[in-house]
Amino acid sequence: MCKHDWRLSILRIFYGLSYILACDLPPEIGKCKAGDHVCITRAMNDVIRLYPDGNPLFKMPNLKLVKLDKLIVSKSDSKAPLQLNFQLFDVKITGLDKAKILSAKGFEKDTDYHEVEFQVPFVKMNARYEINGKLLLLPVKGTGHGEFTHKGLHVILKHKIALEKRNGKNYIKTIKLWTSTKPESSTYEFGNLFDGNKELADATNKVLTENSQNVWNAMGEEFSRGIAQVIEELVLPTLECLAYDDFFAE
Repeated sequence: MCKHDWRLSILRIFYGLSYILACDLPPEIGKCKAGDHVCITRAMNDVIRLYPDGNPLFKMPNLKLVKLDKLIVSKSDSKAPLQLNFQLFDVKITGLDKAKILSAKGFEKDTDYHEVEFQVPFVKMNARYEINGKLLLLPVKGTGHGEFTHKGLHVILKHKIALEKRNGKNYIKTIKLWTSTKPESSTYEFGNLFDGNKELADATNKVLTENSQNVWNAMGEEFSRGIAQVIEELVLPTLECLAYDDFFAE
């Protein structure tokens, strides 16, 4: 009898946890029919517009100020003229609350792939950095505070998923997430480069900023992986706690 009661108690605990951990979209977010990507794009923009400070009911984070412990960007091709191998710590990102969703694809009831295209007018990142790289023949090394801005950041997010059953409903399980990114322009400000040699540091930051498109072309894949890491921190908790079946209108 005691053994039966113990098992029943465990079942009740797990049932209670599954209820607590479940998320629900608020009623002010209109649901769309599966495959209606015009409506789905509009609903995504509604979420950003209504909840720039986040919403704990469905694990949406604060978009006005995103914080990450660590972000890594590394390019080690010895033949490349530009190598910026750096780590960012105590990262603070602002501007994502102004993101605009441009299009969405793959939001069907039976799917294994989503794609979302969006643009952010202005993104600023502040962080402590460690860098050890190369600009042409000049070694670039330093630690300090960095500030980086990207204007007109265009992002295509691709999300490979599987649907798994929990409590009789389908939930998203992430298989792979990757991004393609391109800003209209960027500015780079690595403080304390070259052991505090201000003249050399200012010249390096100026070269990186004035040639920001070339920098992005050379480091785009690495930067995109870094942005994918940011999006994983932001989006996946929300997507994976909402029942995918509940995304859509009947």
